[in-house]
Amino acid sequence: MSNDSSNFSELFEKSCNVNMNIQRGDKVTGKVVMIGKDTIFVDLGGRQDGCIARKEFEDADGNLTVKEGDEITAFVTGSGSDGFKLERSVGGRTVHEVDSAIAEAYQNKMPVEGKVTAVRKKEEKVVGYAVQIAKSEAFCPASQIDGPGLRREPENYLNQVYRFMITEYSEDGFKLVVSRRIVLEDEANEARQRLLANLQEGMVLDGTVTSIQPYGCFVDLGGLEGMVHVSELSWNRGVKVEEVVKVGAKVKVKVLSYEESKDGRRPRISLSIKQAMKEPWEEFVANPEFAIGTKHTGKVARLVDFGAFIQLVPGVEGLAHISQLGADHRVEHPSEVLKEGQEVEVTILDIKEEGRRVSLCVGEPKVRGEKAAALTPEQEQVATVKANLSETLEGEVESQKPFGLFVKLPNGQTGLLHISQINLGGDGMLKERIMYRKYPLHSKINVIVKEVAGNRISLTLPETLASENESAPALEVDEKAASFGTLGDLFGGLKL
Repeated sequence: MSNDSSNFSELFEKSCNVNMNIQRGDKVTGKVVMIGKDTIFVDLGGRQDGCIARKEFEDADGNLTVKEGDEITAFVTGSGSDGFKLERSVGGRTVHEVDSAIAEAYQNKMPVEGKVTAVRKKEEKVVGYAVQIAKSEAFCPASQIDGPGLRREPENYLNQVYRFMITEYSEDGFKLVVSRRIVLEDEANEARQRLLANLQEGMVLDGTVTSIQPYGCFVDLGGLEGMVHVSELSWNRGVKVEEVVKVGAKVKVKVLSYEESKDGRRPRISLSIKQAMKEPWEEFVANPEFAIGTKHTGKVARLVDFGAFIQLVPGVEGLAHISQLGADHRVEHPSEVLKEGQEVEVTILDIKEEGRRVSLCVGEPKVRGEKAAALTPEQEQVATVKANLSETLEGEVESQKPFGLFVKLPNGQTGLLHISQINLGGDGMLKERIMYRKYPLHSKINVIVKEVAGNRISLTLPETLASENESAPALEVDEKAASFGTLGDLFGGLKL
């Protein structure tokens, strides 16, 4: 019993002394255990917690950037009865304290607060900036004043207070070289790790548009970038990227898929702006203003052999059959009476929630009381799938073949997702086995309709299309030469 008591006493003493060796200037990492009105308390793994001002983790709009359970890194600036005092950089102390701490901050790689006071030029070229740190002046090279690829007009940095890392300390502190870029990269890495620890498919996050490409846009989630494919920008069809977003715009996005990189590159994150909003179809069918028999002004979106697709509201289109185009004579093709982009008066003849189809007529129905356009079942299916070209749809794996997967689409048709459109790794039979395991029968899968040729439907994956677009050079391409092909091409030479 005495041995147990002795062992317990030793263990207790060790646990109490876990953080007794922490010294002023040390860089420490701990978990946020409580967030108060002005103070954040951090568990440092011993009997004494750390406390840091809440405002150090607030963004420009006053929003808190950490939550309970997150790990943070800070520097010890002192201790008291309530625990260790923490700061993210040297700041908030007297001039004498700051000057005496500069050497210590350099040795411990601790950020310091400084004010940009002047632009330094050589032969009319900006080479850097003068930075005042308490009573000392430091030099920040032009390449180190901001994050990678971020440059503003030199005058925009003047009189701004930033956090810097001291990269050179010599001549007893009379020569100081600092970098803000290192601090920004460290902060971005911390934010990236917090985001990675919590990232899940289906999450809706706030982000900032960082760049625009012909195939979509990139969005910064706070240390991590994801891509929104053009098909996921808006419920409205045929939009151009620049019509929907601008660089610097704040957007809400939904995480569609997330794949960690195995070769050290950035993770591949697929995002959607439109799916972070309420789907227009739901609002459309619930709105009594769009009941059967009501009249509306719509815009002709596109013409097909058997009719015209007409947009009623952004994201919702209806089909006016060729017999319901308002002409008083037989029409061979819709282009005889309509043109794309034209605004027309239409009447809703029928709404089918299954398949999300709306039947329209231009003007009054040719036959009073007619409820639906005279489409054959095959025409209805073709119309629906063509309406969904380039759109992400949820399908179900109907069958597995060595050359790919047959996927049942929401409208009941089946398309082929060829194995070449699936990033599986491996080769030969190994690749087939990976595909069978990854996409078992009757599992749900997000696919994009890439081409429709008759009743043959070619599919791809959103991440495959995004990867192809991202890696493709920005050159004009012959659309016919770049075609994905048809199921006939895919089945060529196969005995089924």
